[in-house]
Amino acid sequence: MPERSAEVTAEVLGRGSIYTLGTAAPVLAQLAVTPFVARLLTETTGYGQVAVALVVLQVTMILASLGLPSVITRQALLASGGIPGARSLFRRGAALTTVVIAAAAAVTPVATWAVPGTTTPTWLLSVLAAGAFVVVENAQALLRAQDRAGAFVALSAVASLGGPLLGLVLLLGVDRTPASYLAGLAAGYLLAAGLAALQCRGPATHRPGDLGAALRMGLPVLPHLVALYLATGALVVLATARFGSAAAGRLQLAILIGVAPTVLVGALNNSWAPAVYRLPQDRRGAAVEHTAADLTGLAALAAGGVTALAPWLLRLLADARYSPDELVGAVGIVSLGSLFAVGYLANVHLVFASGRTFGLALATPTALVVGLLVAALAGVGSLTGTAWGYPATYAALAVLVAGLRRRAGGPGWREARLLPGLLGGVVLVGLLAALPSFGAGAAARLAAAGVIAVVAVLRLRRLLRPGVAARPA
Repeated sequence: MPERSAEVTAEVLGRGSIYTLGTAAPVLAQLAVTPFVARLLTETTGYGQVAVALVVLQVTMILASLGLPSVITRQALLASGGIPGARSLFRRGAALTTVVIAAAAAVTPVATWAVPGTTTPTWLLSVLAAGAFVVVENAQALLRAQDRAGAFVALSAVASLGGPLLGLVLLLGVDRTPASYLAGLAAGYLLAAGLAALQCRGPATHRPGDLGAALRMGLPVLPHLVALYLATGALVVLATARFGSAAAGRLQLAILIGVAPTVLVGALNNSWAPAVYRLPQDRRGAAVEHTAADLTGLAALAAGGVTALAPWLLRLLADARYSPDELVGAVGIVSLGSLFAVGYLANVHLVFASGRTFGLALATPTALVVGLLVAALAGVGSLTGTAWGYPATYAALAVLVAGLRRRAGGPGWREARLLPGLLGGVVLVGLLAALPSFGAGAAARLAAAGVIAVVAVLRLRRLLRPGVAARPA
């Protein structure tokens, strides 16, 4: 049994890394263009408007998806309709998304009044881009079930690179405003949506009741997905209300770097979830336990590496106007969220496999409230303190979803096996965050980053060899 469980880790980190790269591509693309966007917009308030618009885009995308990206893969692998049934869900989901986007555009006057830092052009462009990206997400869910890794990555590349690059072109050649960048983003996502439709051609089987069943499973996930995204997005809005748009733009830069380990863990979900679904139920608990312990250790190393390199990464993203060295602590704090994200994902796979997802509609918003309370209290007079809301949200989420897994009757596993990686990660990040960003402290940071990189490579090599990585459960 340990050997078989180790094979899941090897699958997730091996062939699954293709999906990981495809899923992480949007964040990588945003990291690549952010230094240029932040410098081309003449004031930090201009970048603050972009930061808020990206929050609007993500939240609208989640709502307009109706939860179907979370269901399509499961339906293709576990439901009787198989791939043709999932393809039918993709097409009908696109039609429903169009209706939701039209409704979001209709409430523009109210939205620009209610959401700080939003204008009519930025709102409309954000919701248009969101609708296009939903089509991409649904297509990726289907491609993942079909194990079409090449098509998955190609689609991700067009969506991730096309939009930001077109936005950058418009900033350079048309007008240096937030609306110009968002117009390019929307155009790139629309192009990717057209490609998604082409990649999902083929026979579709519509079975009566399939769409209703998918919506019953997907809709309760919407509060979960919105709250999950707002673990970062709400912090930007909170910072806007408390410290102003310029400060929110600065915090968004720190979050963009700090969430990198969590993005890595979440991207692995694209191969982890199908690997769990394909296993017989009596093997899922052991496999989840083994893989979660391995990924927690890797997340600790990733969080430590990002924290060590935070001063240079921040200076790469932003110039002196943003006071990047003052944001190093916020990067370290945000990176801690990845340590708790592994435990959450491990249990949420088992919840989805059970089909009993309604509890997520309550658990994740509750975790978000906990995180926002922590952010509000820790952020009194401190932009850096606001960042504590992110790991607090994921810590609460890991506990609550573990309870949901038990209520859903999912297979049990020993969550205590995550503690060594979790505690080690907290200590590592804490020590590195305390180092100065100059002089001997900077040298120590670089040395620590080098050691972490070597240890991570050695660890990955071991995990990719199941016979060696296996250990008694």
